[in-house]
Parts: sequence; C-alpha cells; structure tokens
Amino acid sequence: MNQSKTAIVIDSSANLSSEIVRRYNFTVVNQPIMFGKHVYHENVDIDSDEFYRMLKMEKSHPTSSQIPMKEMQKVFSNLADEGYESALCIGLSGGLSGFINSVSASVPTIKDLQVFPFDSGSILTGTGNMAILAANLLNNGVDIHEVLHQLRKYRAQTQVYIALNNVKELQNSGNISNRSSLVGSFFGMRPILTINKQGRLEMVGKERQIKNAMEAIDEILEKQLVDHNNLSVTVVDANDPDRSMKWQSELSTKYPNMQVSACHIGPYVATYTGSKAIGLIWSPKL
Repeated sequence: MNQSKTAIVIDSSANLSSEIVRRYNFTVVNQPIMFGKHVYHENVDIDSDEFYRMLKMEKSHPTSSQIPMKEMQKVFSNLADEGYESALCIGLSGGLSGFINSVSASVPTIKDLQVFPFDSGSILTGTGNMAILAANLLNNGVDIHEVLHQLRKYRAQTQVYIALNNVKELQNSGNISNRSSLVGSFFGMRPILTINKQGRLEMVGKERQIKNAMEAIDEILEKQLVDHNNLSVTVVDANDPDRSMKWQSELSTKYPNMQVSACHIGPYVATYTGSKAIGLIWSPKL
C-alpha cells in the first residue's frame, strides 16, 4: 500500500496484475490501440485474448495511439482531490511511445499537483519493477529526488531481449532504429531485439528458428551474469504460454537461486512484437 503523499501513475503496457496494482495503490492509465479506425483501450475494452484473435482475423494492422493529455490532466486533478501532493508518472520507453514525453511537456500546465515524469527506458516487467521499487522507497520515507536517482540506477541495470516470430507488426509501426536490417527477416529469419540507449527497438541478431533465437538470448544472459543470486528474470511471451513455461522451467533448473517469473505481452506492446514473440527481461531483485 502506498502510504506516502506521492501517487504513482503507470500506463497499462506494464501489464501488472490487478493484485500488484491494489497492493501498491498504483493509478493505471490505459493505453489506446487502433484497429483500422476503431480505438480500443488496453485491458478496458480489449484484453490479450481478444487482441490476438483480432490480430489473426483482421485485415488491418493494429497501431499504438496516444493517451490524450486532457485525460492525463483529469487523472492528476483527481489525485490532487484525493489529497496527494505529487505524482510520480512512470511510463514505457519514450522511444516506443509519446506518453511520457507528453506528460513532461504538460507539467507546467498541471495545477495543485507536482508531477515527476520518469521514462523507464523499458517495457512490461522492466517498467513494472521500477514502479514497485519506487513504491517501496516512498513507503520507507525516501525523498522523491532520491527515488528518481535510484530509478535511474535500476534502469541502467535492466535489460530487454525479445525474439519475434514475424516482423509484420514491427515493420508496420516503423518503430525500430535499424529498420533496413529487417529485410532479411522476410526470408524465414527470427530477429532478436533489444531496447537501445535512445529507448528504441534495435535488432541485435537473427536466427532461423525461435528456439535458436531463445538460445542466443540465453547466451547473452549468461555472459552478463555477475551474481544470479541477486537477479530477477522474467520470461515474456506474446500468446505462447507453453513455450514460456518451458523456458521458465529450464532457467529455474539452470539457475536455482535466480528469481524467475513470467509476464504476458499485452495488446499495446504486441502492436510492435506481433504474436508468438518471446524473450527475457532481467534486472536486480527488488
């Protein structure tokens, strides 16, 4: 439970469970997604099952959209009415969404509440873990500026690697720094993506099969391991739970002291990854 006078606002793409949201009293704003001309809101009128069904059936490609700043201003106004003095707004990587940049630009216009935008430089569990870290620090009486300092340190130690089963959605979004490198992926290759220092997706490798791409990500993890006792790894998947469970089991067996969990790729992030993507996100244990 968040007992401080600073609210924590996150966007729905972090895909945190309702139990975690309740425990830490997070305020969640739902990211908009477009199929054709129709706008849906993640986890409100479209969930993961419906999204992946539509992805398979619809002719149009889904695209990410932008949360209107009027909606965000209403969120902040409501928090002020609830007695909060400030809000820490943590969003997915600014290189993938304009959400956190828009919040930053609107800060001078927000009255009655001091807003601190923070770009997680990550997605899914990477963003969610930063929100949990912030909540724990605030509940222990840590000053907001020190919280931001600790978040920056944690962000620098968070890594994301995802293998795509296809590149249709990513090419349609255009949200990749080295887009020309995807050309070979049309010939049966499975690209491996990370999030670079600019917060954008970048291809760092490609394999002919998903299982080979997973092995390549395993090798990256192993090379970067310093102390697996203090590492938390999340297997993320886009509608491929069986493969995810198998990978979780393999990691838990190989690294028995490492914290291994799972997170499904929700609709907003899946507008980039498409279906059947799978990968790892790792960071220090909380």
